[in-house]
Amino acid sequence: MRTNYRINSGVRFEMLSRDQLEAMFDGVLHVLEYTGLDVHHEEGRDILKKAGAWVDGIRVRIPSYIVKRSLEMAPRSFTIFARDGNPKHDIHIGPGRGHFGPGPTPPNFIDVETLERRPYVKDDARIVSTVCDALPNIDFCESLGTISDVTTQLAASYEFAEMFPNTSKPIVAWSFGAEDGEDIHKIAVAEAGGQEAFEIRPTYVHYCEPISPLLSDTKALDKLVFAARHRVPLIFTPCTIGGGTGPVTAAGLIIQAAAESWMGLTIAQAIQPGLPFFMGGVLSIMDMNQMIFSYGAPELSLMMAGATELAHYAGLPLWQTGGCTDSKVIDEQAAIEGSLSCFFSALTGGDLCHDVGYTESGMTGSILQTAMMDEAIGYSRRITRGIEVNEDTLATDVIHNVGPNGHYQNEEHTRRHFKTEFWDPNLCDRHNFEKWEEMGRTTMRDRVVKRVQDILSSHKSAPIKPETEKVIMDVLEAAEERVENSK
Repeated sequence: MRTNYRINSGVRFEMLSRDQLEAMFDGVLHVLEYTGLDVHHEEGRDILKKAGAWVDGIRVRIPSYIVKRSLEMAPRSFTIFARDGNPKHDIHIGPGRGHFGPGPTPPNFIDVETLERRPYVKDDARIVSTVCDALPNIDFCESLGTISDVTTQLAASYEFAEMFPNTSKPIVAWSFGAEDGEDIHKIAVAEAGGQEAFEIRPTYVHYCEPISPLLSDTKALDKLVFAARHRVPLIFTPCTIGGGTGPVTAAGLIIQAAAESWMGLTIAQAIQPGLPFFMGGVLSIMDMNQMIFSYGAPELSLMMAGATELAHYAGLPLWQTGGCTDSKVIDEQAAIEGSLSCFFSALTGGDLCHDVGYTESGMTGSILQTAMMDEAIGYSRRITRGIEVNEDTLATDVIHNVGPNGHYQNEEHTRRHFKTEFWDPNLCDRHNFEKWEEMGRTTMRDRVVKRVQDILSSHKSAPIKPETEKVIMDVLEAAEERVENSK
């Protein structure tokens, strides 16, 4: 029996010391207590005031003890469940676990047949969710776009209605406000078998955004309040731009973004103590030459790593970012930028890493990029899984039995371990030159396109209940009437 034997269970990246994290944590509390935020939501201000915050007009300052109390109430570990009950697709949030999926809302999409950029349409939500359902390293689904060919105010409702039947994996949903947020929730609750059943096994997370710097508007908090009251797990994530809507320094940017997110945390925990809550932060730089929010910059991975470590220090899971690129097509730039950001997210243990499939600085969604990044995520996961060291894996007896000038292919130890020890690629080519030539000299781009098209021609997700199909039709019909009556 060994004593005092330390085991590293995987490869992890640590950038900030405990002293640095404490300084940043104190910085967030300082901003919340002494600078405060503008809260353009009367009910939100009332909730914060009753919790003990100081309210002066729209400016709200939150004392440190209230923020710390909210952090203590929010769980670090919880589960988001697969729609069909398949435990392989459940997402278990907790230390050391990272999960990956697409992002929401780009106005454009790369057509999977023509490979041309065009406006995002309703059927694209079906395409994205079907492919995400099939890809082994994509853990949750978002749409990669905003539907342009439906009633504008109902784009999010139609999007969820398209995705929900076509993937059994958890969904991260967004909405314009509380009304379409309620549309989405009715669909999920119908499939779950009622509100109580949904609360026990939530199948989606609701995504809300404050505005940088230090502001939350009516729509963002309408959504947050609705989700909290219905026990829907929440993401409250600013998109803070270094040198634009936030400080140019990484530490300052992370502090501001955390303050913006923790204001939402405080409201959510005041409404529903113990509600699962993801600290948010889509953090990168403003490219001062092109004046864009750069999704391919190394600073994105650096800032997200810092935000992840701060969130975990505070006891919260983080809404990470990775698998994205500033490139416009599936090319070497897209592979480099996307793969490195996936790897850094895996190394830092980002809890939900989204935007896998963002291209063109977030203006265009590409399920082809998502499929290519599925390979990068699998590669990254094999590295971060690390090296298992025990009596069996040390293999000293096997080495002794084979001895000098032998080989290991016939060893039972090899047969038992090679499928789990070796990562098996789906897209990366390992054939010799002659075989590669015989197979058509395909490039990574060729193989990505074929894989996506093969999935779309053959993959079927677990079906939803017939009664849920009717609820979807009823919800959309009622939503159209609501919009028409509001004109």
